[in-house]
Amino acid sequence: MTTLSVSVKPRSVSAKMSLLLTLIFVTLLLTACGKEKFGARVDPAAPQVAIQDIFLQPQLLNQKVTVQGKVFTQCASNGCWLVLKDETAQIYVDLSTHNFKLPPMPGRQIQATGIVATRQNNILLIAQGVETI
Repeated sequence: MTTLSVSVKPRSVSAKMSLLLTLIFVTLLLTACGKEKFGARVDPAAPQVAIQDIFLQPQLLNQKVTVQGKVFTQCASNGCWLVLKDETAQIYVDLSTHNFKLPPMPGRQIQATGIVATRQNNILLIAQGVETI
């Protein structure tokens, strides 16, 4: 009967563990740098418009559009709405209609796809999907 003996060199295990931890760290870092998505995805088929166009072009009412800009202000209690501002204007964006919310992100660049609507004679975007840029 032969006896099999296995010897593990501490350096090889340490090197493998170090490599594994490095790979995990790099993966987490790359994931954190990616786009964050909320709600449904931003629809690439929806026309991208400047926020002022929503107010100046009545034919956009009840249409799906994508806008992008900076989060100017946001619901502090549960992230159910925000005001999005680009270089042309700002618009109220409702997230609650489609039952999603955003973590606090004032000043972050985002894009949002939604339906242009009116509520109490105010034009707003009812968002279906939001992504960070």
